[in-house]
Amino acid sequence: MMNEKKSLNIIKYAPIIVFAYNRADKLEQLLMSLEKNANIKKMDLYIFVDIPDKKNTRDLRYNQEVINFLIKYKNESSAFKNIQIEVSDKHKGLAESIISGVSKIINQFGKAIILEDDLKVSDDFLDYMQRGLVAYKNQKNVWSVAGYSPVFNMPKSYKNDVFLVPRAESLGWGTWSDRWNKCDWQVKTYSKFRKNIIQHIFFNIGGDDLTDMLKRQMQDEEYNSWAIRWGYQQFLEKKYTIYPRESRVIHCGTDNRSTHGAYFDPQILKNNYQKCRFVRLKPDWHVIWEFRKVYKVTAVEKLKQFFSFI
Repeated sequence: MMNEKKSLNIIKYAPIIVFAYNRADKLEQLLMSLEKNANIKKMDLYIFVDIPDKKNTRDLRYNQEVINFLIKYKNESSAFKNIQIEVSDKHKGLAESIISGVSKIINQFGKAIILEDDLKVSDDFLDYMQRGLVAYKNQKNVWSVAGYSPVFNMPKSYKNDVFLVPRAESLGWGTWSDRWNKCDWQVKTYSKFRKNIIQHIFFNIGGDDLTDMLKRQMQDEEYNSWAIRWGYQQFLEKKYTIYPRESRVIHCGTDNRSTHGAYFDPQILKNNYQKCRFVRLKPDWHVIWEFRKVYKVTAVEKLKQFFSFI
């Protein structure tokens, strides 16, 4: 077990990075939930706002609401150590926004906590994330720390507060610059991977949907995901993501302004959480097996995936 008193002494806090686009109400909800966390006056907040294409008149209006809200929020809020807002000068899309924004900040601080505007966090989310980034910085088989965890049947024999899974998470997470900078966003190894069915099987240990999402990323120009590329690099590096037994994040962004389809999160945040205890972990394959069932696909879908790669 780790010596938490020694290992979790936070000398340098990770910055919080938030990505926003066209949902001022959701963004406000996220920021209000962050403000309930302890020690945020010691943390820097960076907000990156993408802008719509000029032809997208609907999102232009919503986007301006976001910008107006943030101007007011920065002028009036004293919750964070520092608030920096960067509005893009062109439409980037979510993937490019996150890749460029995270790269810019994480290389200044060495680590970062990343959120999108359609999330809401618990009042101990930042404590969990900051301590997790300290606890697992030197455990080299850890790729990232997730704040979100899906609902699944946790084996009764598993007693730890956190667990390892070979799947990256994009709903409230954090990582370090040495991991982030290893990611090949061009996915140069894809042509070899595409022909290797054994690698498909191993990649899909984290969920049956992973290989198919990577294929869509590489073959569908309209499917532009930073997350599957980040997750694929984790697979190549043979690393794991730390997940909490109890999720500290919920997704609440499904409405007519969503840009990545409908998603319903059945979870709710508790009023209080027991302080998460971090220990040195090894993969527990009973946990991984139950976890991957969340992302299972039907036999017919598996066959379609298989033949699509032949």
